[in-house]
Order: sequence, then C-alpha cells, then structure tokens
Amino acid sequence: MILVAGATGRVGSLVVDLLRQQGRAVRALCRSEVKSKPLREAGVEITLGDLTDRRALVAACEGVRTIFSAVTSLNPRALNQSYRPETVEEQGHRDLLEAARDAGVDQIIYLSAIGVDHPAAPRQFQVKRRVEEVVQSCGIPYTILRPSGFMENLLTVLPPIRRFGVAPLPGKGTTPITYIAGKDVARVAVLAIGHPEAKGATIEFGGPEDLSNRQCVQIVARVLDRSARICPIPFPVLHLAAGVARLWSPALREFFAILHFVDRYGLRAPRRPPFPDKLWAPSSFEAFVRRQTGRVGVDR
Repeated sequence: MILVAGATGRVGSLVVDLLRQQGRAVRALCRSEVKSKPLREAGVEITLGDLTDRRALVAACEGVRTIFSAVTSLNPRALNQSYRPETVEEQGHRDLLEAARDAGVDQIIYLSAIGVDHPAAPRQFQVKRRVEEVVQSCGIPYTILRPSGFMENLLTVLPPIRRFGVAPLPGKGTTPITYIAGKDVARVAVLAIGHPEAKGATIEFGGPEDLSNRQCVQIVARVLDRSARICPIPFPVLHLAAGVARLWSPALREFFAILHFVDRYGLRAPRRPPFPDKLWAPSSFEAFVRRQTGRVGVDR
C-alpha cells in the first residue's frame, strides 16, 4: 500500500493517477470529503484528515509500505484560510513520520523544491528545508525530491495573451528557470518508489531547458499565433496588494515573496536524468503549452 499525502494537489493527484495506472494499491490522505469524492469513486482508498490530525495519521499509515508527501500549506487562492506552515508542514510531518515509524513504513518520499537552502530563501522555502531535516533524521529510508519551477505556474498568461495580446509579468522576468511539468515531477516520484538509488538521496531535477519568464511568454505567443506585449508588474505593487488582501488571503504575501525570490535568483536544475537507469524525456515548455491549448504539434 502506498500513501499519498496531499493527494488532491497538483502533483499528488498526478501521482495517484500514475499509481492507479500501474495497478498499485493507493491510499489518499485528504482534508476534504468533497475534493476526495472523485478519488473515492475511482477506487482509491481515502483517509479523511490532515497532518494536524494525529488520529487520522495513525489510520492513514496502517499497512503502508511507502509514503509520498506533497503537502503544502501555501494556497494563495484560499479565502480566509490561515497560513501556518510551521504547524501544518513542519510539525505535521514530525507527527506523520512518528506514525510512519510505528506502522513500519519502509520509505518516505518528500516533495521539496530547488532553492530551499538558499541564504535568501523565503519563509515557505525555509519551512521546506526544515521539513527535509525532519525527514532525514526520522530513521526511515527517505528520498527528497527538489524539482525546479512548475510550468503550470505560467498558465495565467494564456488568457490575457489570447484575448488582449498582453502578458502581465511580475518583476523583470529575465532570470533562467529550468521549468518542469507537474506530470514529469509525478513520474520521478513514482520512479523513486523502491528504487535503490533513491535511498537516502536528495534529487534535484528539472525540465530540458533553461528559460526566463520573458522567453516563456514569447513561446506562448508563438503557439497561440499572437503577438504579446509584456507588462512588468513591480514587486512593491504586488507586496502592497498582498498587504491589503491579507485578511481574505493570508498566503498571498508569501506567494509573492516566492515570485520575488525566483525573479531575482532563478531556479536552475541539473539536466541529468533523476535515475540514469530509467528512460527520462521530460516535456519541453512548448510541448506543454501545446497540450494545454490543444495545439499539439512538433516543437520548434
């Protein structure tokens, strides 16, 4: 049995899909009955609860051999949802791993991020780094995955380019990022299950190319066959907006802090395969955009 914590999120849901396609037994730890309903209907075993619910963690870990955790407390779109990464993520993973040890779990795979050990890392990244330390010292064979930036984060530029030929872009948008598709991150997570080279490893990986956000905008425009005028948004304006909105979206300020960090320092990843013995052909950004827009074709 494989437990996926954060199973309704971007990567967690894709990991569940891949495991189901392989015929593996999957259990999902989900906070919401409503969000878990499609998984339950698809035959996935559900444990309702989160990392702050010790009783749910004990139930979720029973009979489990591997845990994949993609849990994050950062959701800038959530209205009136508190942002408590130290409680939800750091202490929550301590409690999860305690339950995992008691249940005899063989492997913990934790989804972190490139940049968490940077001296100027924002709060969310600092918390992820501390969770890494918790995972490394828990006594269970572990794998830490550090992917680069997600291609999905750039989908917000599609509608304004398509409708108005304009691309609002936070900051300068000139630093290189080794963007990777969420589906490829999920593939690495599934490949890591039981892989001998994954034991005790911290794996940094990304897609096949380093691209700035400005370059990504031009690729989107080319796929849509539109011109795109980039409209930079200064970060002081975004931080001011986040301050005004903090009552209804507490995580928005931290989300903009991450964007600011990435705009300044970039997120570059090694180009080597995460596991040399496995086929690795991650999607290019253009191929990703073509799939998202239904304009499937050959990369240029």
